[in-house]
Amino acid sequence: MKFELKPDNRNASDEELLADLKNVAENLGLNSLSKKDYLEHGRFNYSTITRRFGSWNKAIGLAGLEIENFSKLSVDELLRDLKEVSIKLSKNSLTRDEYIKIGKYSTDSFRRHFGSWFKALEKAGLEKTHNLNISNEELFENLEEIWTRLGRQPNFGEISKPLSKYSGSAYSRRFGSWRKALEAFVKYVNDDSEIIKEEVAPILQDSNISIFKHKTSRNINWRLRFIVMKRDNFKCQKCGRSPSTDPSVILHIDHKKPYSKGGETVMENLETLCSVCNLGKSDLE
Repeated sequence: MKFELKPDNRNASDEELLADLKNVAENLGLNSLSKKDYLEHGRFNYSTITRRFGSWNKAIGLAGLEIENFSKLSVDELLRDLKEVSIKLSKNSLTRDEYIKIGKYSTDSFRRHFGSWFKALEKAGLEKTHNLNISNEELFENLEEIWTRLGRQPNFGEISKPLSKYSGSAYSRRFGSWRKALEAFVKYVNDDSEIIKEEVAPILQDSNISIFKHKTSRNINWRLRFIVMKRDNFKCQKCGRSPSTDPSVILHIDHKKPYSKGGETVMENLETLCSVCNLGKSDLE
């Protein structure tokens, strides 16, 4: 599997973006269009549209569609729906993306009434969704798992639970936009530098027993695990199965020469196996 980006939609013209809004609305038989509907049926990321035109409603108006009347919505209605969505999802906090999928109103309505999404959460008695303790590597690892499972570049709308641990907004906030997050991820995963070479140093105690002084930890970190899987084309090296063609397949990284018998945790001694083949192999050479 190759990790390459699709063409950048940010280069799409205003006319292309507005035409797609009209097209989605017509196909759905609607006079207006919510972010939720566009997320499911549109060609572009709705955040690309809101950044280009300043807000979702401005884009809707320029596309000749009806604009949501903010004055008709009360604070109580917005907070009530926010709480109802949190109950449906059994969560004490909500990301904008989670609300967009099942909420009644535009997230612009919350920004207009409360000043920001987080102030709306606070008014509704919910927790804020920012998690500043997530590392870039954790975000990349999560993205790699999604990409591998789908067998293709994921769309912004797919970055939500249960497929993703983190929301698409978490990536946009960290890297500046969803596209920049993808660019940083692809650059990171395609960098094969700093791969440890194998150095095994056996210390002989007697003629029958060898105790190995390992140069590496038994634990296979995500960075090395990913590089090995990419080298093996994300397929089991024994049966050839892959998560991209069979979602039930779970890939493991295994030591060719067991760690207990002197094998090191390095590229040359690691291979990709599915869980079935790995369990069958056990600790055999």
